[in-house]
Amino acid sequence: MKFESVLLGLFSLLLVSCSGGDEVSQPKPSGYFRIDMPEHQYTTLDTAVLPFTFDYAECARCLVDRKSDTAIWVVVQYPQQNASIEMLYKPTADSAALSNLMLADKKFVEFHYQKASGVRTRDFRELGARENVSGLFYDIDGKDVACPFHYWMTDGSHHFARATLYFNFTPNNDSVQPVIDYIREDAMRMVKSFDWR
Repeated sequence: MKFESVLLGLFSLLLVSCSGGDEVSQPKPSGYFRIDMPEHQYTTLDTAVLPFTFDYAECARCLVDRKSDTAIWVVVQYPQQNASIEMLYKPTADSAALSNLMLADKKFVEFHYQKASGVRTRDFRELGARENVSGLFYDIDGKDVACPFHYWMTDGSHHFARATLYFNFTPNNDSVQPVIDYIREDAMRMVKSFDWR
């Protein structure tokens, strides 16, 4: 009994000494830095090199690179966000060539399924695209996916283009979600304004 009293007294003394006036430091919850984005303003990309036009953000730089007679790269760079929308255009000779490009694009998106927590697909008609432009827009959700969204467009006979958002670093999509949302809004403007010549 005496031993239990001494042990209880020591335990009480320990509790009293730990609850002194000094505050005990607590770990701070993890958080992400604040990302301020510029206001959305657009300009039109209209060059004789391309068989199409579209609107893109004024805060971005647009680079056109003709790789060959059959492929043209259009890169919409966001220098402040260290990101870019990379678009590849290819002319199609017939419906078989168009089908092959669409199949390759489907496989590209399916490759991202292994890291994705979900994929939402929307038809361009739902997004308000012009009548002569059809395509699909993929939102690829997930913390570790390489491209958070991807889309392709065609006129159904002679033209095919696909575009993907990439970051120039290994992103944690949870932390850069405001940037993804901002650039997605620009991509929606590109889709709605896209027009074949």
